[in-house]
Amino acid sequence: MLEALTSQMSQAHSGTDVLDLAGRRLQWLQNRESVLAGNVANANTPGYAPKDIASFQGVLQNQMAMTLAQTAPGHLAGRSSAGSATRTGTSTSLDGNQVNIEGELEKIADTNDQQRLATNAYSVYMSMFSIALGSSSS
Repeated sequence: MLEALTSQMSQAHSGTDVLDLAGRRLQWLQNRESVLAGNVANANTPGYAPKDIASFQGVLQNQMAMTLAQTAPGHLAGRSSAGSATRTGTSTSLDGNQVNIEGELEKIADTNDQQRLATNAYSVYMSMFSIALGSSSS
């Protein structure tokens, strides 16, 4: 039922759908958690280089590309500020493994916090939606 409701809401307007955005964010976080777990699992694999997925901001920029309008000839043209994260200073062990366990655990903790935030936002939005529809169940 929730999926059907989300689908109807997406079709109802062309703006940003909060439920869809939260769902995409949670899917991205799940994928990142899986990749980070693979890094930790391969911490003792010779020659293993840690992996990560593209930032969620990058995912959004690809789907919501928007440029600023130049409303007068004297105005500067709008620019997109697409940033990318790069890893610098990665250390390699004697066997060629580049996994930094402490760094990976920090990323996992950060991903967990982001999952909690996205889940709470999704729950609050659904509660408000339920109240607006007059539903008494929470």
